[in-house]
Amino acid sequence: MAYFFIAFAIYLLIRAFSMYAAASTATVLLYASIAISLLASNVPRVMDLPMHYAHPVRCVEYFSFGMAIVCFIAMCFRHVVM
Repeated sequence: MAYFFIAFAIYLLIRAFSMYAAASTATVLLYASIAISLLASNVPRVMDLPMHYAHPVRCVEYFSFGMAIVCFIAMCFRHVVM
């Protein structure tokens, strides 16, 4: 299951960076932050990482998840207002 999430995260990163000129900034940031959060949570399950990388990877995961929530709320707010 972790490999599927890693593949999906790579797809989201490619999609975010391929449509950066055509889509809104919130959409690109949403896709990129979801992808980073998925990678940060699933790559340690597949690879052996040293223990001193565990806390920074968890912080990146939480930050990118929070950024995804903020971008999603901004997109919803923009959709309601316009």
